[in-house]
Amino acid sequence: MVNIKMRGGPEDLIKKLKSCGYCIFEDILTEEQRKIKVLKVKIPERHPHRSTIEQICGEDYDGVCPMKYAAMRSLYDDSMAAQLGAAKNFIGYLSKKRHRKVNFNEALLIWAKDRDLGQGIKESYAKRYRNVWEKGIRKNKQILTAPQIYEIVIARPRTYEKAIEVLDLLIKEYKKRDAVK
Repeated sequence: MVNIKMRGGPEDLIKKLKSCGYCIFEDILTEEQRKIKVLKVKIPERHPHRSTIEQICGEDYDGVCPMKYAAMRSLYDDSMAAQLGAAKNFIGYLSKKRHRKVNFNEALLIWAKDRDLGQGIKESYAKRYRNVWEKGIRKNKQILTAPQIYEIVIARPRTYEKAIEVLDLLIKEYKKRDAVK
């Protein structure tokens, strides 16, 4: 277990690093999950791994950050953490498109809402995310990064379909080459 010395009492909230402009974990972790005392709790068996957390982290992604250690102790797994990271990227996209700051909750509602994304069927970015995530799993490990998944999920219909075709071909090749029979 990592021993981090921090000022403040066990009830004090962990905050984002000053070097990060935005931290998704401030939005998704509850106050209870962000208390300094949580850092003494054992990391649960099912948790987001450091590599996933760093993929969705802010500007200081490879630095030491107590918020990352708190996130590892959350109830999320890699898939949920990566999807929330994709939603974080979606916040930036929506804010730019709408010429105003879009908050996490507003973006998440849009991310999860079923609508025609250009393929003539009702779907959501969240459903697309699940589809891409599952196609990237190999031997219980994800081969795609959260930013790669995000790029596929928000792509125009033709690009999205081509990416799914490539992922399907990679699955077939993997099964012929590497899968346990």
